[in-house]
Order: sequence, then structure tokens, then C-alpha cells
Amino acid sequence: MLNKQQAKNLVPLVNNPQIWQALQEHLNHLRTLEVQGLVGATSEQEMFRSQGKLRLAVHLEQLRDEVLEALNRKEE
Repeated sequence: MLNKQQAKNLVPLVNNPQIWQALQEHLNHLRTLEVQGLVGATSEQEMFRSQGKLRLAVHLEQLRDEVLEALNRKEE
């Protein structure tokens, strides 16, 4: 979970439409490659690595929502 300071530092990244779109396109490409790698995995280790990379790509795709949520959250 992001704190407000971390969220403020990430605002330029997630609020710049050109950068954010380029990042999303790159993450979609990486996700496609990892799904192909997951399908062709010949060992559990390869499968687990691909799953971890997929999870990271999904997490990064959700970054914008996490930043906005952190900025709108009341301090505890």
C-alpha cells in the first residue's frame, strides 16, 4: 500500500498520458510474452517465474488506481 508521499512522487508518471500509455503498451507486451512462456514452461521453476512476472505486470497496471487511492485516503 502506498503512502501519500510515495503517491505524490508517482503522480507525474501516472498523470502523463503519453508516458502512461507507453507503459501500459509495454506491460501488455510483456504480459503476452509471459503467457506464452507459461504455456511452454517445462519445469515448475519456469512456471513459477512466469507467474511472478505476470503478477508484477498486473500490479504495475494497477499503479494509477493505487496512486489515486492513496492521495484521496484520509491519514490514519
